[in-house]
Amino acid sequence: MKKTGEMVSLKRFNPGNLFKLVIGQNICKWQGKNYMVAIHKNDLSSYLSDWKMKMEMMNKFSKIVKNKSQLIPKTFQAIFIQTTDLWIVLRYLDSKLRILENNKLPFSEKYQDYADAIVFLKVTCMFYRILLDTLEGIIEYFYKKNEKINLPYSFHKLLIKSKKWGKFPKDLSVILKKAHIWFPEVKKRRDDLVHHYESFLILIEENKSRMNILKYSNILYENKFKNFGGICEYIGFLLCVYQQLIDDLLDHFDTKFKDWYGIIAGRSSRTQTCREGDMLWLQNMVTTSILI
Repeated sequence: MKKTGEMVSLKRFNPGNLFKLVIGQNICKWQGKNYMVAIHKNDLSSYLSDWKMKMEMMNKFSKIVKNKSQLIPKTFQAIFIQTTDLWIVLRYLDSKLRILENNKLPFSEKYQDYADAIVFLKVTCMFYRILLDTLEGIIEYFYKKNEKINLPYSFHKLLIKSKKWGKFPKDLSVILKKAHIWFPEVKKRRDDLVHHYESFLILIEENKSRMNILKYSNILYENKFKNFGGICEYIGFLLCVYQQLIDDLLDHFDTKFKDWYGIIAGRSSRTQTCREGDMLWLQNMVTTSILI
C-alpha cells in the first residue's frame, strides 16, 4: 500500500475501465479515448449551501429564533469562485501541455505554447494557495461563531497555530495533521515565485515509447538548477490531497454541526458533482489516489 504523500508515475489507462479513488466517494470513469469524467460527492460549496438552507428552515419553523438569519459569509461565495478559477486555469494549462507532448510538431512551432504553459503553471501554484487560504476562512468562521475561538486567516498560520497553541481545538488539529506533510513544499513553490523572483522551466524528455514527458524545474534555485519532476504528477497529487482534506473536514463538520446547531447530516449535504474533460491530471488523480 502506498502512503499519503507518495507520488506515482503517470499511466495511460485503457478506455472503458472504471477506477475508484480512495478519497471520499470519488469515481473517475473513462468515456472514450482520452476523455474522463470525475465524480465526487464531497463538494464543499454544496455542503455549505445545504447548511444554509437547513439553518433557514430551522428558523422558519422554530417559535424561538435560536439561530438568527444572516447574510451568506463572503468566504462561502469565495470558495466556489476560487475553485472555478483554478479549474479554468488548469484547462488552459492542460491544452498547452498537450501541444508540448506532441513530438510530431517541431519546437519552433510550439514556442508560444511553451511560454503560455509556464505562465499557467505559475498561476496554478498561486491560485492553489488562494484556495487553501479561502478554505481556512471557512474554518475560521465556524469556530469564531460557535466556540469564540479566533483562528488566523492564513492556511499557513493555521498549521503553525495547530502545533504551537495549547488551546487549539484538538479535533481540528487531527484533521490538519496530514497537511503538515505536503503543505511546506506547496508554500515554498509559491514563495519562490512571489518573493524570491523565481520562475519555471518546462523540461521535455522523450521516453522509450518516443512520447514527450513533461517535467518542470526552477530557473535558479538557491544558485543551482533543481528538477521538480513531472508536471501532471504534481498537479494530480495536489488535487488529491486537497480533496482528501475536504473529505475529512466535512466528516468533522457533520459532528460539529450536530453539537453547534442540532443539524444531523443527510444525503442532501453530499450532493454529487461532476468534472468532465480530458485533463492529464484527471488521469493522474487515479494514479496518485491516496491509499491508506
